[in-house]
Amino acid sequence: MNSVRKKRTDKTVVKEHIVLAAAKAFTQKGVRTVRMDDIAAGLSISKRTLYELFHDKEDLLLDVMKLHREEMQEYMTQVASKAEHVLEVLLKFFQKSAQDFQNTNRKFFEDIEKYPKVMRYIDESRKENLDSAMEFYRKGVEQGIFRNDVNYDIVRAMVCEQMDLLLHSEICKSYSLGEIYETVVFMHMRGISTEKGLKIVDDFLLNLKGNKHKKCG
Repeated sequence: MNSVRKKRTDKTVVKEHIVLAAAKAFTQKGVRTVRMDDIAAGLSISKRTLYELFHDKEDLLLDVMKLHREEMQEYMTQVASKAEHVLEVLLKFFQKSAQDFQNTNRKFFEDIEKYPKVMRYIDESRKENLDSAMEFYRKGVEQGIFRNDVNYDIVRAMVCEQMDLLLHSEICKSYSLGEIYETVVFMHMRGISTEKGLKIVDDFLLNLKGNKHKKCG
């Protein structure tokens, strides 16, 4: 019995290492240019071990996407437990997402469209995220942070649609994904905020720019 448990534990650890290594490689170089052989060699494991744990690259990519979602959900739970209002949670979420975009090669987003199981998972996750966003918008209206005369069904759809369009546009050649994402999000955030909310958004942006200048210095 103990040997069986140890085997499962060992496999779980190896699997976690593979997913983390794949996540780093995929986001830096794109998915299609990274071979399963490269991942196995980088971790000094056999291809047989790799294929015992993952049927193919799409299965591995799917686990990478699931890991990212789990990490984001954990981060959001931590932020929400300390936040004074919903806008603080949303701004921290968007800041974290912008950092992820900043550290991700555009080819990654182009490549994942070639994997149907992964795209189905992304669509399902996006619907759940949008439902959660609606709850935040409602709370924001109650807290006097967001305007009560805005159709938030349209707002939540527009953020996703705009990012999808921009990812496939020429603008990505001139600006980083992180900068594009920040611009789209904060344009929407300022548009739906009350005077009280605007002050919070502008203070957040001011601090964000200040921190960036400190890093550059």
